[in-house]
Amino acid sequence: MTSEQFEPGHWRLSFTEVETDFVLNTLARLGRHYQEDITHMPPALRAYWLGVVSRTPGAPSKELRELQDDLADARTELRSERLALVESWLREYELSEERNPWQVEVTTEERDEFLSMLNDRRMALALELGITENDMEADLGQIGNETRRNGILEIDVLGHFILVMLGPQIHRP
Repeated sequence: MTSEQFEPGHWRLSFTEVETDFVLNTLARLGRHYQEDITHMPPALRAYWLGVVSRTPGAPSKELRELQDDLADARTELRSERLALVESWLREYELSEERNPWQVEVTTEERDEFLSMLNDRRMALALELGITENDMEADLGQIGNETRRNGILEIDVLGHFILVMLGPQIHRP
């Protein structure tokens, strides 16, 4: 994957055939995830989208509850916006004539939203599969569960994509 700014505020993301398959699969999963009823999600993931920011036993204070409600409302709006972006990218791929490499031209705002979406997928995987920081640092051969091992690999690859997209912004000569 490459990421280049071709003019101020505009980026070109290029994906090899294998990366394209990975990104399309990720986008499809994100699309389903953004459409899913939050009440049907695993508890940790549901808490994330509902804005639960404390694990302290008992009812949260009124102030904390208001903050959580605001965060939940913002995240609900983000889910709708990100679903629209997923659908747009999938449609763009279907219409593209050149697919190796597949290139997507986006504004800085769209690129930043895509970065957030990739991070949503990373968070969802970690929460669904109970993947911890220690798991991310562990030798994959020592992770006995294949689903968790695949989740760790996906989180790692998505993290690499995020770094590639941020790289031109971070490492300016």
